[in-house]
Amino acid sequence: MPMIEDQTKEIIDILSDCLAKCEACIQDCAAQGDKDLAGCIKLCSDCADLCRACISLLARGSQFSAELCRLCAEVCEQCAQECERTGMIECAETCRRAAEACRRMAGV
Repeated sequence: MPMIEDQTKEIIDILSDCLAKCEACIQDCAAQGDKDLAGCIKLCSDCADLCRACISLLARGSQFSAELCRLCAEVCEQCAQECERTGMIECAETCRRAAEACRRMAGV
């Protein structure tokens, strides 16, 4: 089994944290039953799915990792803005860390 470079492992860890926080945020927003949180739920779902996909591609050293990380960074940043708007500060901060990690990985 190939070893994962330290930098890649760090990004995978950050993305794993973001995935978990987004999943928790989805549950928190859904439990509140507030229609104003629908946008937050959708963006957190997209963010979680992209983080999951990036983790898989990074772990296997896919040639498409950088491209997917570029998109993930964009979605994580939008998710952070929406989570901040709705008061989900912990999720917003985690999404921003993931966006930055993805930008580093993508070289942008």
